Amino acid sequence: ANLSGSRAELIPQIQGGRRDISAINEMEQQAMKDNFWRAFDTILCKDPASLRDGIAEAVEIARAVQSLGRFIKDTKAMHDSRLFRWCKVEQPPHIFRHHLAVRRLAVWLLHVLYVYRPKGEDAERPLLVIVRDQVRETYLCLGATPDGLADDRDEFGHHFRRVLRADKTLKYRYDFFDKSCIEVAVDDFDRFWDLLDDSA
Repeated sequence: ANLSGSRAELIPQIQGGRRDISAINEMEQQAMKDNFWRAFDTILCKDPASLRDGIAEAVEIARAVQSLGRFIKDTKAMHDSRLFRWCKVEQPPHIFRHHLAVRRLAVWLLHVLYVYRPKGEDAERPLLVIVRDQVRETYLCLGATPDGLADDRDEFGHHFRRVLRADKTLKYRYDFFDKSCIEVAVDDFDRFWDLLDDSA
């Protein structure tokens, strides 16, 4: 089965129609292993077709980032809080289930906000991109800090950890190498957001 979210009936479920998270985790781990070996074989240049496929996939990701970034900008989906800007995407393309694609989107948005900022606008501000994962029933929250504020790169990691200390009942996944990235269960997101907004 494919976990793209485009075919909801293929996503593993348990009784009651809820998602089978352990089966989804297993499928994702297997996909990561398969991707590792595919990348390994590509690097060895055993098959030129796999390199061609990889380049095509990279181009597809770049187009998806540009397309979603333009949509966010054109629909004025960017909001302001006291210390950062944020946007929330409820129905993203499946490619944004991966935190690296969301990181590319955040960097693209930071760049566009900087280049096209109105004259006289204050300095750059950090950005939080929130993307719903329909498969895992979570929100992936990823913070990006502009280069001009590079001395405080762990700003969002600090805010996330403060929220987790304040409410130990939140269901989340915070095991990414990038500590400015956290995944929060859909049911707990409103509580998480209220605490995050208070901590910022």
